[in-house]
Amino acid sequence: MGRSIALALYLLTARGGTVPPAPSRAARPDGLLVWLHLGRDATPRRLGQLAQKLVRERPELNLLVTREGDGVPDADNFPKGAITDLCPPDNQSAMHVFLDHWRPDLCVLAGGSLPPALICETDRRNVPLMLVNIRVTQADERAWRWRRGMAASLLARFRRIMAQDPDSAARLRRLGGRLAQIDVAGRIEETTEPLTCSEAERFSLAELLMARPIWLVAGCTEAEEDAVIAAHAHAMRLAHRMLLIIVPADPARAGPLAERLRQVGWMIAERSREEEPEPEVQAFVADGEEELGLWYRLAPVTFMGGTLIEGGPSRNPFEPAALGSAILHGPCPGPYPDAYARLTEARAVRRVDSAATLAEAVGEMIAADKAAILAHNAWAASSGGAEVAERVAQAVFEALDATARKAAV
Repeated sequence: MGRSIALALYLLTARGGTVPPAPSRAARPDGLLVWLHLGRDATPRRLGQLAQKLVRERPELNLLVTREGDGVPDADNFPKGAITDLCPPDNQSAMHVFLDHWRPDLCVLAGGSLPPALICETDRRNVPLMLVNIRVTQADERAWRWRRGMAASLLARFRRIMAQDPDSAARLRRLGGRLAQIDVAGRIEETTEPLTCSEAERFSLAELLMARPIWLVAGCTEAEEDAVIAAHAHAMRLAHRMLLIIVPADPARAGPLAERLRQVGWMIAERSREEEPEPEVQAFVADGEEELGLWYRLAPVTFMGGTLIEGGPSRNPFEPAALGSAILHGPCPGPYPDAYARLTEARAVRRVDSAATLAEAVGEMIAADKAAILAHNAWAASSGGAEVAERVAQAVFEALDATARKAAV
């Protein structure tokens, strides 16, 4: 790889300075350790999709996750057992201590950052480096204009670079990445694996429901019950066989909710009592989230509870998206703003802002073609993100296997 005076000066400067004391760290686990580092623009939820793919296909892998800047990534976004740690400053002495402790077998950088000391010190130890999910804008290219030699030297240290789009790949090559293997992989997106269910149970209930129009409320809060009741009453005036499947956000609310719906005058069945949604049943109360995979498969339309109110609990909208259910949601995305933004961009959801607009939307979704368009777009958005994560995961496995073959020689 070419030498860069700018990079040499940076590393010379990075050798000095005051290094903060290393934090107390867990022991390095036995076996292969893949280091995932979140750079600029890389979110824990998106990188979490890649991490899930890695351990699902190779459960023996150990994962170490760090992020740019202060703090550690939220472990909830990563598989159980993944280790999170504070990444040291881009200082060679601090990086020595970090790498001496963890001894990773592969380093995967996600996002648009190129920390020189991290890259160079990792490469010096013959740890393979990958750069994934990188997007390079015109502004990024201009910022590197006077340091092209430095950029080229850093990019040449990566065994593989996987850009989000063709423009990013072209800019990386212009910056001097011609010696690196640069592919266009797409963008790793936040999504979820399809929730499971009993296929025998699904088949039995599908036969019982006999193509009745159905809508599901997933994670209904007590504050949203009035809106849901009004929406279902409106829908039943348009389609008298309409069935509401409602899963309260708090399972303890299932019994009181069922009683409240009876007081409205509806025929109610409760899952907790092993009752079935018989033809005369108008609302079916299904407590507990463990069977949501079943209800998403049966309901052509899902309203995401907790989104009509600020601060309410809510679920990931990619759950119904992955299972072909059209999605309605309120104005409050909760912890999933990126997911809703992506589904909105894909024309895969419909937003409602009040009880009145929820009733109107449910009534319109009775038309099978309207629900089908939303559901198809949602499924496409969900599966596309999963495919990119799968491509990157396979590249990681190829790098690990190549390293293992080299070590065996």
